[in-house]
Amino acid sequence: MTSTTFFVVEIISFFNFILGGLFMLIKFLIIIISLILIGILANYSGKLVELIKLPPLIGMILLGMFIGPSFLNIIPQPTLDISPYIKDIALVTVLFIGGLGISINQMKQIGRPAILLSIIPATLEGLTIAFLSMLLLNFTFIQGAILGFIIAAVSPAVLVPSMVDLIKNKIGQDKAIPQMLLVGASADDTIAITLFTTFLGIYLSNVNGKNISITKELISIPVTILISIFLGWILSILTKKILSIFKSINFKICFSFLICLLLRFVENTFSLELFNSLLTIMIYGFFLSALLGDIAIKIQDGINIVWKYGKLYLFAFVGMAINPYLVGKYLWIGILMLIISLSIRSIGVLISLIGTDLSFKERIFCIIAYLPKATVQSAKAGIPLKMGVAGGEIMQALAILSVLITAPIGAIGIRLTSPILLNQGVTNKKSQII
Repeated sequence: MTSTTFFVVEIISFFNFILGGLFMLIKFLIIIISLILIGILANYSGKLVELIKLPPLIGMILLGMFIGPSFLNIIPQPTLDISPYIKDIALVTVLFIGGLGISINQMKQIGRPAILLSIIPATLEGLTIAFLSMLLLNFTFIQGAILGFIIAAVSPAVLVPSMVDLIKNKIGQDKAIPQMLLVGASADDTIAITLFTTFLGIYLSNVNGKNISITKELISIPVTILISIFLGWILSILTKKILSIFKSINFKICFSFLICLLLRFVENTFSLELFNSLLTIMIYGFFLSALLGDIAIKIQDGINIVWKYGKLYLFAFVGMAINPYLVGKYLWIGILMLIISLSIRSIGVLISLIGTDLSFKERIFCIIAYLPKATVQSAKAGIPLKMGVAGGEIMQALAILSVLITAPIGAIGIRLTSPILLNQGVTNKKSQII
């Protein structure tokens, strides 16, 4: 290679480097500008629906549907590409807040029913959808169970912030009902997602000629929960020791939140079978609240600021993942399946509350609070189709339909009924849910 040729090659490489840098800068600016605009629009759409006494998340979800790929399709692809990470940050935020809002005394109150709420409703709903799929969609039981346990998970994105608001407003605190639903919902997702993964694995193993142990998969559920409790406890102790060295409350807020983000990063990066980051985050918040006292309250106040903005993007991006056109062909079958499965789920909630001192009105509220679906469904709906599962498109359509129907009903139902069905203030301190 002559010196002239070498010089030309170096010039070309230099310009490619410059162009690559400019491209990355432009891409970064596009993402930042689009996120600012989404945040502004989501904020005002939430305020707009509040004028008609609806939860702001309804407006945010509708906005996401309108500006997303299904309708106007004006969101740049780079922004859509990072939306899973933004949704994760928002989910981490609200679950951490939820954990910080639960005290040890309340946990003693809600122990048994919270455990039952995490197991019975989701399991009954998932199995109901599995059998209905066999009757109405000509699915095998395995195919139906894959669909069933996508739909069966309650939405932490809808339920958790609603319960946190009730805790702030001292509604249902005499029997720690919001806390009970918080704990139950967090573990509910663990069970639903584990069973979804199990049945998907069984389907793929049958296709590929491999065997999978159902017993092993079922045992993994309580093991996952126990690991989450242990990790949350250990991390809270270590956090307390580290935070005791530093006086800055901003450092304490940032450090504890960084631990939460790290937990989510580990799960997303390494896909550990017996690790559920979202459940661990809530438990971590619970133990921090017990160990840090007033400092935990200050941390919660700081994280609340993050959630103030995080919720705008969480619900907007949930809306963008919804494609209403997919549901048209299976609309009425889907509605019928949801009516039946949600009725069975409601019976599961009532079974879980047997032996508690909750009134009839309070039990009805628990049923309503356990209806909404959003986050898990929007995240998992497309997986069976991508993995080549027969009927994957139908599964995606029905999962999306479940979000369209239950997210608004659940959010509106919680807001409208909580002042009517639950007691205000702490009026019955001796009451126990055991």
